[in-house]
Amino acid sequence: MSEHAVDLGAIRGDWEFHARYVTNAMESTLKRVHRAWRGLKGKASAAGPVPMTGDLMLEFLEAVRQTRALTDDILLLQDTMPTPKKGGGGKKAGRKKTRARK
Repeated sequence: MSEHAVDLGAIRGDWEFHARYVTNAMESTLKRVHRAWRGLKGKASAAGPVPMTGDLMLEFLEAVRQTRALTDDILLLQDTMPTPKKGGGGKKAGRKKTRARK
């Protein structure tokens, strides 16, 4: 696995976009994992294990590897989550100056 520097500033710039992307990618990958696993279970004999070789097992393993990579992305998104902005937006309430009376 190659490690490279990640520009965290770029992620912070459009954090919502990246979070939606990772969410959709994780859902698609999990569907692939479950579909491949069901296929492997279907090819297994009643008391035997799933087939350990073949294209379907390779597809399953690749989908699981991608799931692992996406969990790393989720951890990165957690670290770069922007802090929520506080509402209000108005001036702070202060003391009113009293007018001098004549």
